[in-house]
Amino acid sequence: MERLLFIRKIKRIIYTILGIIVILFVAERIYSNRAEFQSPAMEPEYYGIIDARFTYGEKLRDFKDLSQILEAQYPFFKVNQRLNDVDWLKNRGRYKRIIRNTKNDAEFLVALNTILGELHDRNTFVLDGDLYRRYYLHYFPNRREILHYERSLARYAFDGKFDFNPDVNIIFHNGPVLTTKTLDDQIAYMKIDAMSYYDVEEDLPRIKEFLQDVKDFQKLIIDIRGNEGGFDQYWENIVGLLAKDTLSSEYLSFFKENVVSIYDPFKVDKITTIKDLDADVLEDLPEEIKTDFNFYKYNSIEITPEDSIGFGGKIYLLVDEKVFSAAEKFAAFSKDTGFATLVGETTGGGMTFDEIPMAYTPYGGYIIVYSRELVLNSDGTINMETGTTPHILVDDAQLDRDFNKDKCIQAVIAD
Repeated sequence: MERLLFIRKIKRIIYTILGIIVILFVAERIYSNRAEFQSPAMEPEYYGIIDARFTYGEKLRDFKDLSQILEAQYPFFKVNQRLNDVDWLKNRGRYKRIIRNTKNDAEFLVALNTILGELHDRNTFVLDGDLYRRYYLHYFPNRREILHYERSLARYAFDGKFDFNPDVNIIFHNGPVLTTKTLDDQIAYMKIDAMSYYDVEEDLPRIKEFLQDVKDFQKLIIDIRGNEGGFDQYWENIVGLLAKDTLSSEYLSFFKENVVSIYDPFKVDKITTIKDLDADVLEDLPEEIKTDFNFYKYNSIEITPEDSIGFGGKIYLLVDEKVFSAAEKFAAFSKDTGFATLVGETTGGGMTFDEIPMAYTPYGGYIIVYSRELVLNSDGTINMETGTTPHILVDDAQLDRDFNKDKCIQAVIAD
């Protein structure tokens, strides 16, 4: 009798455990199927990649490599926490769940960009096939080691031959970037949609001719709203035509680490250990720089007027939250040197001086572009965190084709 009772007790325990296991399994499946853990995607061909049918373990290995790169070099984890309440490193368990739910390599690519999107950093992302080809055409052969990795060539189904016109703008902007006009007989207007490297030589004579035509105007508006950057030479040429005297400004950059090999294409030149930084300067730095960063360098921008137009009026620079990267540098430099009066919204930051690095995931061949440089504004704040605040703030800085309704332009007229 006691044996029978014992057996029944054991069975109840077993059934209870099995029931708990089933409940946990069902709960896990229900939780894992939530929309936040899904990465709906088109077919792999849509993203210009092949589907190598990676297993979860293989995808996890790629994510681990990506995560290790960012943990060692990425500079804005704490900025992201403060601005967006996202602890990216702490969230890696959730990101693995997202990756586990991907059904093919296209969903995996979408998942990776979703995960990197939680950094809220426009300089950090995974290349799809179209961007890979554009980067390859622009950077090859200088970045051969990165872009010509055999697994990357296979991943993006690329043989080094191009099926599009290499003479068009291939990375940051397709199509013309410059618009010029006069709003009346005293206000000139110039819109720059991107700091396009590919339009520098073509646009410079047009800019010069336009500025000569309006050099006696009272006001010049340079509109870079929506401009997410590109190459500094574009805006530096404009400053060179308009500046009356040499303009210069200096900015500090910080890095967590630097590559060791002198042959690495992303090695930072003239970098110095943070221990050598002047004690008074170090004391005033944001706390995380003192604890998390190991190297720094000074960056100087100096522009001397060349063939100056002799513009005698006032210059205004229209900005918004989309202004980023090289356009951000234009905004910061203009404010710090007094070159222009900034009007609009606080910019998006993203100022850099050294090249933004790339890496490949050794197993899957995905090409990663990521931030590694933290730049301080002239007032000691972190540029990625605070951007550049305009002199004249406008609540709604949205571009309006009717300048009579454009609040930024109306603010310039009223100034």
